[in-house]
Amino acid sequence: MWDVMTDLLAAGRHSRYFNHTRSYHLFTRVRMIAWLLMVLQSAWILIDWWLLPADVSTTIAYARLASSCSCLLLGLWASQPYRLEVSLIRLLLLVMVLTLFQTGSTLILENQGYQTSVAGYAFFPFMIITMLAIFPLTVFEILGFTLFVVLVELVTQLWLSSFGQVTAVNDLWLLALLGCIAGWASVNQLNLLLVLYRQATRDPLTGLANRRQVMEQLDEDIKDAHSQGRPLAVMMFDLDKFKGFNDQYGHAAGDIVLKQFARILRQQSRSKDELPGRFGGEEFLLILPGVDADQARERAEAIRAACHQTSLQVPTGDEVSFTTSIGIAMLQGGEDHSSLLQRADEALYCAKDGGRDRHCMAELEQAA
Repeated sequence: MWDVMTDLLAAGRHSRYFNHTRSYHLFTRVRMIAWLLMVLQSAWILIDWWLLPADVSTTIAYARLASSCSCLLLGLWASQPYRLEVSLIRLLLLVMVLTLFQTGSTLILENQGYQTSVAGYAFFPFMIITMLAIFPLTVFEILGFTLFVVLVELVTQLWLSSFGQVTAVNDLWLLALLGCIAGWASVNQLNLLLVLYRQATRDPLTGLANRRQVMEQLDEDIKDAHSQGRPLAVMMFDLDKFKGFNDQYGHAAGDIVLKQFARILRQQSRSKDELPGRFGGEEFLLILPGVDADQARERAEAIRAACHQTSLQVPTGDEVSFTTSIGIAMLQGGEDHSSLLQRADEALYCAKDGGRDRHCMAELEQAA
């Protein structure tokens, strides 16, 4: 329960891979709303011409066109859809565009005495707050956006000397209330997204990334490594004599060992960029972006030592231990995942043929 709460509170615990998924959700929703608001903002100019004097409607029309153009630019901004920071900036810019238009139009209408006699303006802050309900946001993120809108409304009221009046207090209270409701909906969306993401990408027994997620992320990391010129290490693991262990102690004992080894891999993953996964059966994979050959050997030795230090009690009452063989491969220029995994697998067989409970590094000249 505590893990769920911390996951929803802030993005600090989210993996880089989930952040990619959430970022794309934010990107598509901001883009959709930006296109919609561009059309609505422009179309509302006709309503203004109908309800307002020419000088006032013309001034606000320019503001609406500026807002529409800003929404157009946000809709056209399609770069880096998988980077969470950029997607949150997109959302912030959308909120700022709408807030600035609302504040400016309010000041114009108030000075001309039309604030309460024209449709489509008084509800703007409430629309901005409720709009946040369609985005999967953490508690801190929704709190920040809500406070920004409420603060702008408060400053506007102070500027117009309406702060403290019944209607002004009601507006602030309603904004805060809608912020709570929108926040609840937004955080629930984030929770649903987390649940669906884990169901689609996690191995149900160990909780590690499943084979599909490992392969998708490996392709991404290979592209990044080639483009950025940084090293990439891949480790392939096989639990030694695991079939015989299952035959002797039962599959329930085997599951305990698999889950313990998964814990070791998680503990040895030292950054969000590193992805441990279950490749199938008793085979596991660890993707290590930015890790060179010497660091990979050190990490392999640390994992091997952690297995030696582990003692487990199985359902039969026996105390058991386990070991692992490890194959390491370093990405070479122009290499794809098939060749990289093949070399890691060959290195793994080298470790097993050499007596198991050891690691072996694939030589660069082995690459095709």
